[in-house]
Amino acid sequence: MKKIYRIFVLLIMMSFTMASKAQNDGIALTLLPHLSYNNYYNPAIPVESKFVFGVGVSNVGVSLFNSSVRYNNIFGFDANGLPNSIDANKFINSLDEHDNLINANLSMDVLRLGLRLGRLFIDFDCRLKFNAEAHYSRDFLGFFVNGNGNYLGHDNPADFSIGLDANLLTEVSVGLQYDVTKKLTVGVRPKVLLGVVNVSVNDDQTKIYTDPNTYAMTADVNINMQASSILKLDNINTIGDFGTLFEEVNFNNMFDFKQNIGYGIDFGASYTFNKHIGIAAGVYDLGFIKWDKSKEKHNHKDNVVVNDALIDDFEDLLEMKLDFNEMYLGIVEDIWDNDSLYDGPGYTTSLKTRIMLQGYFELMPMLRITAISQMCYIRNEYRPSFTLAYSGSFFRLLNVTASYTRSEYSGNTIGAGVSLNFGPLNVYVLTDNVMIFSKLDKTPMEMATSYGSANVRLGLVFTLGRVRR
Repeated sequence: MKKIYRIFVLLIMMSFTMASKAQNDGIALTLLPHLSYNNYYNPAIPVESKFVFGVGVSNVGVSLFNSSVRYNNIFGFDANGLPNSIDANKFINSLDEHDNLINANLSMDVLRLGLRLGRLFIDFDCRLKFNAEAHYSRDFLGFFVNGNGNYLGHDNPADFSIGLDANLLTEVSVGLQYDVTKKLTVGVRPKVLLGVVNVSVNDDQTKIYTDPNTYAMTADVNINMQASSILKLDNINTIGDFGTLFEEVNFNNMFDFKQNIGYGIDFGASYTFNKHIGIAAGVYDLGFIKWDKSKEKHNHKDNVVVNDALIDDFEDLLEMKLDFNEMYLGIVEDIWDNDSLYDGPGYTTSLKTRIMLQGYFELMPMLRITAISQMCYIRNEYRPSFTLAYSGSFFRLLNVTASYTRSEYSGNTIGAGVSLNFGPLNVYVLTDNVMIFSKLDKTPMEMATSYGSANVRLGLVFTLGRVRR
């Protein structure tokens, strides 16, 4: 199965180029107290509606996080503030040596149905989710921008470390929210997961050495790659040739829906001291997927010659017209060795767990202040963030929120959101970074790299009845 690595390269590059179209999976959804999705991360946050129904467009979210690549660090600027050159040294030096991250997410509720029965609220949800997280070293980009001439000698290799965890899955959950007392609510949301596709590259430590006299290059490669899917990979002859991907194959021999099952759970509790003050704590996405079959590759290769650069034209960089095919030919085929993967055993991947604590003070419906602390599990460690937000409800027709988030993961952002209620019809749109909209008229590169994170979530959902607390 040749050209399998094209998937790997394309997914990483999609994470770069999606920045102008996708946004970071944020917290704003939980900040509108009258929105039926305020329990998205914590099933114990009280849902006021007695009946909730949504299909297709009830909850659509897209997101992107980019930890290191910044527009102002890529270019030199003229007296008018316009880019006029590529400042390669400034750009490469601005990157972290190893901990550069790109994360993209997409989620969509296919069907949601919620019903209150006395103290119990039952919430059924079927959701489609995609997430891709790539991490890369400074030299991964520095090698292509500056060329191998900056890495001369055996003691100065290009540390070509890169990794990827990309998942496409479906999630079916049943949330149970129970009012133990008028003040205490507990909730649990067990989930069954079907993994559609996963590509994992773990701690690739490729090092490229350049002879200072002859400029001949050798590569010391240590790549560990696993891929699994309900798509029967053996039936695909040309990965990346998407125009012919489904030719001469039928649905039955392409998919196996009996494998790649996983389980997850969300749980939490909320407590209302009085009509003004409340607190809540919860855990979101604790779980795993067991991938039953895999294609694997473990490789070592020496005496590689790669002399091409990824970027050779200034205007192409502004428009993000990068020569990814040249990168693929130079690195994937020559260094990583573009030959068939072999059958391997099953493996397990974990969900991206999030721990949340929050408290609020509500003087009146038009004035609520909320503080939220989060710990997000990223690359085998927890990274904190903190949000301070205002929320207001005006005659139950209009709900608004504004927030400030400080995160080790996504930096400082200002968010905003609005929900309009037309009888049973609720329409909402939210973002955790309103500044991204100031770049809509800019070049793709400026849009993609001006901010560390961007997100938007929107939907249309039907609700009936109201529980007065």
